[in-house]
Amino acid sequence: MTDLVPQRVPVRLSLAWPHLLGRVTAVALCALVLAIAAPWARAANAELPREESPNAEPAGGTAASPSGTPEGGSVPVLRISTENGPTHFQVKALRRFAEDVERRLAGRLRVEVHDSASLYRDRDVLQALNLGRVEMALPGTWVLHAAVPDCGVFMLPVFYGAPASASLAVADGPPGRIIDSRIERNLRVAVLGRWLELGHANLYLVDRAVRRHEDLGGLRIRVAGGPANELRLAAMGARPLVVPWHDLPHWLRSGNLDGLMSTHETAVSGQLWRYGVSHVFEDRAYFAMYVPLVSRVFWERLSDDVRAALRDAWEAHVDGARGQAAEAQAEARETLRARGLVFAVPDDAVLRRWRERLRLGEREVVDFVGVDPTLYETVKATAWQAEQARSEPGQAVAPGGRPAAGIPASPPASSPARPITREIP
Repeated sequence: MTDLVPQRVPVRLSLAWPHLLGRVTAVALCALVLAIAAPWARAANAELPREESPNAEPAGGTAASPSGTPEGGSVPVLRISTENGPTHFQVKALRRFAEDVERRLAGRLRVEVHDSASLYRDRDVLQALNLGRVEMALPGTWVLHAAVPDCGVFMLPVFYGAPASASLAVADGPPGRIIDSRIERNLRVAVLGRWLELGHANLYLVDRAVRRHEDLGGLRIRVAGGPANELRLAAMGARPLVVPWHDLPHWLRSGNLDGLMSTHETAVSGQLWRYGVSHVFEDRAYFAMYVPLVSRVFWERLSDDVRAALRDAWEAHVDGARGQAAEAQAEARETLRARGLVFAVPDDAVLRRWRERLRLGEREVVDFVGVDPTLYETVKATAWQAEQARSEPGQAVAPGGRPAAGIPASPPASSPARPITREIP
């Protein structure tokens, strides 16, 4: 079978990285200025349109103050903001967590889950947490990268096509604790515990089939954010565009997009087939995760036993929520197939070869994205060990998905592999 990647591709991609970095530098600098200036903006300027106003009335009809305590009341209120809809598995997990917290604390804390961006969109919630205008949120790593560049490590080429265990080993291990500390320092928040998973991001195409990576040339692909995502797609020949989720229907209907990067469950919850999405290129671009953050303004008002109850309740739900996320993604995949979407599934060997080609310029990307080079080396070794443990039958794996000792700390030179792409109607 003809090789997917011509022999000259590695050279072309390697040479393309500096040019691509230059093209996005101006945009990245603007985003950096905004990220630095945002926490110092006046509270009045932080107000959003009504659908996402932090002063909107909660379910009980009593307006909540910025401190999290209802006017005239004495019971603190923990409001959790998410932009996912009520049927999304993340929202369901948050509701179970809320019920558990209220049961454990027996009237000492009220917990409200505000879905569908009824308080804030994820792109705005970091500032709200910093200012104490909302008590808790679960932004994705692709959102957090704007304020904490090390969160962008999960979108680097080292994770392209890799199994979920590679990303989870990093998030649950020592590298994850380093990232947690930097999130807490940069955003004035407390990381409540282990992260929730969303799942692998893939490509969803409008009225066209992408059966090989070469088919991405010139296609306009929406991404939620993250310069590493944009650079990866650009290196494959696509034209990445950052479009907020709630603006996506308009962009799809108007014909301004050829596809988007998302996950199976999110594609189902958004009913993307209604907007012309008909094909899926299942390349496992990166493994998306949510980070549980509590505003330090609120956290410091709580007693030690209430903080402990919140952490214990969260930990009690993480493994179950992760399992349900994986099940939801599998069910969503079958739903998409039932809706008539056609899947193209690159073989693992193809994905590994593309990963190695993308990594030819990875150090330049690490510097541009802002990831700590020392952390990157630790992450790379941890991810490789986890992937090796998964691929070797009988290999012992430590709790949290981390492999036992004795696994090579760096990958061997890649060997030629016959590229295969399966198409599943």
